[in-house]
Amino acid sequence: MSFGFRDKILRVNLTDKTIKVESPGEDFFKKYIGGTNIIGYYLNKEVPGNADPLGPDNKIIVAPSVITGAPIPGTSRFSVGAKSPLTEGFGNSEAGGFFGPELKFAGWDAIVVEGKSEKPCYIAINNDKVEIKDASHMWGKETGPVQDMIREEMGETRARVLQTGPGGENLVRFAALCNELKHWNGRTGMGAVFGSKNLRAIAVKGDNKDFMKEADKIKEYTQWMSKGIKQHEGLPGFGEAGTMCLVTILSNMGILPTHNFQMGAFDKAALIDGPVIQQKIGHKREGCWACPVRCKQVVKHESDNPDRNIDEAYGAPEYETMGSLGSACGMSDPITVCKGNELVARYGMDSIGTGMTIAFAMELYEKGIITKEDTGGLELIWDNSEAYTKIIEMIAKREGFGDILAEGAYRAAQKIGGDAPKYAMTSKKMEFAAHEARGKWNVGLGYAVSPNGADHVVVEHDHCFMGEPNTDPNALVDGDIFPLFNWGIRKPMEPCSLDYEKIRAFIILQKLWGIADMLDICIFLCEPSRRMMTLKHMPMLVNHITGWDLSLDELIIAAERSHVMGRLFNAKCGITAADEVLPDRCFEPLPNGALEGMAIDRAQFNEAKELYYQMAGMDQNGAPLKGKLVELRLEELR
Repeated sequence: MSFGFRDKILRVNLTDKTIKVESPGEDFFKKYIGGTNIIGYYLNKEVPGNADPLGPDNKIIVAPSVITGAPIPGTSRFSVGAKSPLTEGFGNSEAGGFFGPELKFAGWDAIVVEGKSEKPCYIAINNDKVEIKDASHMWGKETGPVQDMIREEMGETRARVLQTGPGGENLVRFAALCNELKHWNGRTGMGAVFGSKNLRAIAVKGDNKDFMKEADKIKEYTQWMSKGIKQHEGLPGFGEAGTMCLVTILSNMGILPTHNFQMGAFDKAALIDGPVIQQKIGHKREGCWACPVRCKQVVKHESDNPDRNIDEAYGAPEYETMGSLGSACGMSDPITVCKGNELVARYGMDSIGTGMTIAFAMELYEKGIITKEDTGGLELIWDNSEAYTKIIEMIAKREGFGDILAEGAYRAAQKIGGDAPKYAMTSKKMEFAAHEARGKWNVGLGYAVSPNGADHVVVEHDHCFMGEPNTDPNALVDGDIFPLFNWGIRKPMEPCSLDYEKIRAFIILQKLWGIADMLDICIFLCEPSRRMMTLKHMPMLVNHITGWDLSLDELIIAAERSHVMGRLFNAKCGITAADEVLPDRCFEPLPNGALEGMAIDRAQFNEAKELYYQMAGMDQNGAPLKGKLVELRLEELR
């Protein structure tokens, strides 16, 4: 009997309706482990570089890891990947919630979906039983009703449903996937890939939780971790506030994206801050599988105006949503921001892509590049609640001007023409997340060189490099997951710098963060101020669950495969160093806030990118060198 994995990968062909089970063997799982690595393997092996992301040659890979589903806080996550409709390269997005563990309980290590169904469908998995079922009667409906319909049809009220919504059906390029209506594989347009295949959802119910070699030791670790979470200095407070509490903090630091990144401080930030929303319409807290932190906030609001009712089924905005649909759009009404969150959840769209694309359009409207004639009469001005909610609906349904914005900010700018491309805050055609690169230069470099595009979780954010704790070995508790001192980085580093120390840290931390991505571990339980799970724990957990004897060094090598395979696939798709750039605005001074006058130094950025390629084993175009592929045992994917 195998442990940690079942040696069963499900392959579903929607064109010919065939369902197959593949068993790649233990060596495959030891090498790739899970998540982004399994996605990187299948994309490089089976998807042509010239494949249309919205065509039948693209494939969807759903992949948890060998530790997903263990009763350990933070191990609920799973990854979904495909060729991205946004970047036209490597696409990967993670989510927490309950779907990943349920897939493991059903006995599956991953799902590969290929082809295209003639009519709308969904995949129903009940342990070993797999069916392709008709979804014609669900097509066009919002996510909430579809989840109920699928559960009723399966006769399983607790079936976990991974689905897109009308946005994905209509091929909105930043359409997303959700499970439980509030846990999101948000970035890179995976919902649009579902829609392109006429696939509305994958639903799963599983009953076998016996997959751990040393379950007693995992139980001991879980008890230790759960006790530690309750006693931790930061985690209980984080659970109460979630990421919603960051709006005012980041605005005061001068790094809150405001008015489409024109500014770094929002004068109305306090009106949409997490504590204000919790006080006004906070309802309860929820969490992911086996996690006592319960950081997922839920809001509810009843009003005489039905347009301002907030349905608790769709949770509450996280920080990224508040920064994108909030301050980036100049939105100061907390009810409207929460309504925006509900709407993107109902329609199945990424809140970051939606918000940043709307913010881009609002700046064009402000500058007169587009007018009412272009928008169908909508006044796309900052803080306009009525136009804001209307344009979200228009994007999801591809109606009027919404059809242009449904292409994402980069492509919309190309269609609009003139000066519009100057104001699209994207890298590799994907919208920036809600983090101001001019105050976090490491994040800016990550936006450019991440295989995903403008990804904000490539490495540690810059402010975690500041201060003396990074120089004191006694401050490192039990082998921190991102221990700068232990990796030869012994001096504090400034956020607004890309010096050699910073680039060395970037290379190291990309590998260490890659372990969490590969194992599908929640970053908030590894992030410095809330750290419970450490580097020392990673191989221990993997080995207790699988019965293997992998070392930390082997996990680091496996994690490096992740970003190398992402870059390899991008190279096959024709993405080069010329695509790994930042908008000119990143090199222009911030006009307000604590960092007024700050801009990324263009010369430092260009040198940092060149050094990154050299240190990571890439050629001058950013493609992996043959030697790097051989070093990581990836030569079969060339």
